[in-house]
Amino acid sequence: MRLKNKILSRSACRHFMVAALLAPFFSLLLFSSCSDEPTAENYYTFTGEMASNYLENRPEMFSEFTEILQRSGILGMLATYGTYTCLAPTNDAVNQYLLQHGYESVEDLSKEECDTISWNHIIPATYFTTDLSDGNIPTPNMNDRFLTFSCDSDAAKGGNVMYYINMASKLILRDDSVENGVVHTLDRVIQPSSSYLPELLSEDKNISLFTSALFLTGLSDSLYAYLDNNYSVGIDSINKGIPFHRSGATYYMYYPATRMKRFTALVETNKVFKEKAGIETLDELKAYAKEVYDAVYPEDAGLYDDDFTNRKNPLNRFIAYHLLPYYGAINDFTISESGIDYKTTCAMPNLIDCTDWFTTMMPGTIMKMSSPAEGLFINRKGVAANYSVRGIMVLTPSEMNTAHDQELAEAGLPVDTLNQQALNGIYHYIDDILTYNTNTRDVVFNDRIRWNVVTMSNEFLNAGARGNTNGQHLMGFKQVEGWDFHGVNPTLALRERSVWNATYADAVDLIGQFDVSFKLPPVPANTYEIRFAYGAGVDRGVVQIYFGEKDNMQPMGLPIDFRIWGGDPSIGWVADVEDNEENRAIDKAMHNRGFMKDMDSWNQGGVNNLRANNGKYRKILTTQALDPSKEYWLRIKLVIENAEAELPINYFEFCPKSVYAGLTAEDTH
Repeated sequence: MRLKNKILSRSACRHFMVAALLAPFFSLLLFSSCSDEPTAENYYTFTGEMASNYLENRPEMFSEFTEILQRSGILGMLATYGTYTCLAPTNDAVNQYLLQHGYESVEDLSKEECDTISWNHIIPATYFTTDLSDGNIPTPNMNDRFLTFSCDSDAAKGGNVMYYINMASKLILRDDSVENGVVHTLDRVIQPSSSYLPELLSEDKNISLFTSALFLTGLSDSLYAYLDNNYSVGIDSINKGIPFHRSGATYYMYYPATRMKRFTALVETNKVFKEKAGIETLDELKAYAKEVYDAVYPEDAGLYDDDFTNRKNPLNRFIAYHLLPYYGAINDFTISESGIDYKTTCAMPNLIDCTDWFTTMMPGTIMKMSSPAEGLFINRKGVAANYSVRGIMVLTPSEMNTAHDQELAEAGLPVDTLNQQALNGIYHYIDDILTYNTNTRDVVFNDRIRWNVVTMSNEFLNAGARGNTNGQHLMGFKQVEGWDFHGVNPTLALRERSVWNATYADAVDLIGQFDVSFKLPPVPANTYEIRFAYGAGVDRGVVQIYFGEKDNMQPMGLPIDFRIWGGDPSIGWVADVEDNEENRAIDKAMHNRGFMKDMDSWNQGGVNNLRANNGKYRKILTTQALDPSKEYWLRIKLVIENAEAELPINYFEFCPKSVYAGLTAEDTH
């Protein structure tokens, strides 16, 4: 389903980065497809004020919000140096909020209510609209909630672009630069939902069929988790940071203040069900699910049809495959929407789509997310427009909001405000019916599965750790779901995202006398060559790797010395030459030694190709037949004494036999 009446193109919000290069000293360049003449609110100025002064000096606009900030103590913070984004509602917006909640004035608000309103409108990082794309603002607000940034066009004003926070609060003035950040003016107070994800889904009348199935299967009960009340961490580890020595430099690692469970739902609207498969009732959806999953699991056919809470029931499987135990905004799933445009700077889009893999809440299944130029797709096969399986598109917040309003109007229902952000998760509209069918399992996933370590545990995404571009400020973890530290407490942090030689720019760093094991994803039944991608370095260590079921892991060959570079005879790395036959011979010789060069589809900083880097390669760990009904674990143990040894873990590959030993040679991408 494409949005036929969508005025603003899907890519419009992504063009902000181009404007950012030109905007520091003059008006923002808007998208020529929307308007050639920017209006007054499209400009930003430099005032020489702190954010607090900016608000106080404009009482006709912000006196009500300033009083709220004053009562919460946040106004004083906005008078200090730092980096803040202040989303400031006007006096009219605050008065509208007060009326809505039965208050006569700001004085009627409690201190706790002032705190919540203040925290919801302050982000502890600076974001101009030119820094943002359609999706989540990368840093959560002071209330630890992510806010959605989206855009639309105003036909009444010649198609000028309008920008929204959480799809409801419009930026009526934006990008006013202050000494300690930026101020954006809103026409409505931000009110993040306090509903859990199942409750929020129930409020959307466009998805009533999906929601009915969600509750019938009992899977809604799994989506009420939120805070881990047993988690605790010292205040200094949250605020001051822990020194983190890596590669000769000192960083600071900060633990999350809370440990959260969060979820993502990928949802068909009623209109999609009807247009794509003629499904209008719950019974018709049950029949559709049975047809799909009886074919995938013939051994279960007819055994659980009326037992909807059984995990082998077809409808249960159908709904569970739409749910992820991760928090995923549309710009979280791959690296394509980060502050640096890795898609064009580092990735080579003619060779690969930026892709990540995720474990779903349907037992034994995974999901592929790809982001070619057209958008974000689920279970797509191919590169760019040269795909053999299109996959299912995830709508951007802007598209989702338009679809929401259009479909309510078409159904003769009142058009209300959409909010996709729940207290403990988020949901997205998708444009086709999503299933784990035989074609997905046997065709789309019969491919090299390159799994980034940061999606091997929901811990990293749920903490908002992925995509950090804050240089020396790393997010560390004392607990990781699906990981075991074997009684040893190494320093573990997500590496900051930068233009370096980590594929897809994300990695986990281990420092210390580490001994770590983690659960591997449930790839489809096949024989795989399992590979570990890493970088050599003098500060690395010698490790023994084990593989198998958790209580029966076996050593994978001899220990690996990560301090040895590719030119060592034990690895046999030799630079490529013009003769492709000779290059293939070198690759084969390396493969016989248990190594492979890294991919040629990723450039470090846009210039240094990883395949040409003799410190980056893949170690072949084992060749194994894997069964998705079993849990497999990998253990990495430092076997030399070195309390400062470092090991960055980037990605693993599960390469099926049809690829590594197919009729045609495996590509180098």
